[in-house]
Amino acid sequence: MNRYCIAYPNQGNYSETFIYNQLRYLAPEYTLTGGWRPFKTEKNTSIISLPLGEPIRIAIKRMASSWYPSFFNHYLLSHLRKIAPTAVLAQYGVTGVMVLNACKESNIPLIVHFHGFDASDAVTLKKYAQDYQEMFSYARSLVAVSNDMKRQLLRLGAPEHKIKLIPYGVDTTFFNGAHPETSEKNILAVGRFTGKKAPHLTIKAFKKVSQHHPEARLIMIGSGEMQEYCEQLIQELELTEKVQLVGVLDKEGIRTWMYKSRMFVQHSMVNPENGDSEGTPNTILEASACGLPIVSTRHAGIKDAVNHNHTGFLSEEGDWENMALHMDRLLTDADLAATMGKAAREKMLLEYELPNQIEKLKALLI
Repeated sequence: MNRYCIAYPNQGNYSETFIYNQLRYLAPEYTLTGGWRPFKTEKNTSIISLPLGEPIRIAIKRMASSWYPSFFNHYLLSHLRKIAPTAVLAQYGVTGVMVLNACKESNIPLIVHFHGFDASDAVTLKKYAQDYQEMFSYARSLVAVSNDMKRQLLRLGAPEHKIKLIPYGVDTTFFNGAHPETSEKNILAVGRFTGKKAPHLTIKAFKKVSQHHPEARLIMIGSGEMQEYCEQLIQELELTEKVQLVGVLDKEGIRTWMYKSRMFVQHSMVNPENGDSEGTPNTILEASACGLPIVSTRHAGIKDAVNHNHTGFLSEEGDWENMALHMDRLLTDADLAATMGKAAREKMLLEYELPNQIEKLKALLI
């Protein structure tokens, strides 16, 4: 019986497919969500029982912010003692901090799953520096999704024996069937328009490519704070007829575009403003499983997921001109795109198969 609890902050966040894969396949008996201090149960009821309900909770959080952590911990502790889960899996280091005291007081094992910014963002690391040390000490296991993240957790002071390297998994039965050798010259990018994904550099690289391949098109799926800037850049570079921003799509919509594309591109990089970094982009795993070659950067878990010159091409962060050369090569050589795409899928089947990764996580919760 799956009597563990998964605590995660964002209910319905389209970009966090890695968490929803875990919810689906781990099938926990209990969940908590609703922010960094998660308070909504799997039945969508609140663990915080107050007269007038949610409006009072929000008022307390706003007007008594310094008291709210203790207030939340009181109700979380009561809830955990009531449901008595065998373990709590906290998604993100910040969530781990928020549920730490209640887990300690109820003597419930805590597993903390790191995903990216929570192990790299300078503001986050400074704010929770002491809390992280206490969490590292108590937690049964700390999950890293890439070798880079494992090294970062070690630098932060996490005990090496507690760090478990478990990359994200990909559903290779759903993501499959692309034929880049016969597709149109579509270049596909999927992800949030945010600093660490540098969508503007992908657009700059495409501008250079389009000069040699005027029939090529760049398809960008997603949304985010940099979208307006990217729209302006597309106009400035006179690419309005060649770059298509299609917004947020579900996995069926994303897969459909993978079937129509020659390659998948993403220019991930460390955000220079705050040090924020990726974990491992799930979309790169999905595109690889589909059979697309990857054009990306030597960043975080991408270095683990993509074998340079075999399953795709990697450039240094910020080097969009070299990225353009790689894109150009795959547009020119359809057979190479097919060979790399086949190798990419084989790598996913061998190293990133979703059921295998879920079993590794499940073993930590027993």
